[in-house]
Amino acid sequence: MNALIEGIQKNKFAVLGRAGMDMFADPIGVKSENASTFKADLGGSSANICVGLSKLGSYSALITSVSDDAVGRFCVNRLKYYGVDTQFVKYVSGEYRTSLAIYESCMNNFQNVIYRNNAADFQVTNEDISRINYSDFGALLATGTVLACEPSRSATFLAFEKSKRSRITYNIRY
Repeated sequence: MNALIEGIQKNKFAVLGRAGMDMFADPIGVKSENASTFKADLGGSSANICVGLSKLGSYSALITSVSDDAVGRFCVNRLKYYGVDTQFVKYVSGEYRTSLAIYESCMNNFQNVIYRNNAADFQVTNEDISRINYSDFGALLATGTVLACEPSRSATFLAFEKSKRSRITYNIRY
């Protein structure tokens, strides 16, 4: 228990997982298929965790991959805007794409559509994980989607092992 408390008190968190673009139907209350405009911002559970930690005064660094295109760069720009360290965000090219989510704020028959084919965030590799000095952090957090497929799955287990060897707390959020 002391290690957990000490890790939290260090107030420096590495977070492994997805950053994506969220688009919200506008105006509020309209169904996506009837929206005349959409508003965009950063999304993805791991990116949202980093932003929340940053807003609370913590240091947070996101470990992920994003597509080397306008959507990926949008996500990195928004991470920086919110004060998240992006040194462990890797750009990937080819067929891989940053996730896109379409949301609406309807009370009835709410729709949430997520596009994740060839998801860029699943391209985090053991090499990406190995360049991180885990002892710089108080804790490593990961979201459950990192375990969905390779190479992200193996990279996540390596990150947990490296965290354990560095004696920092690690946790997965399902």
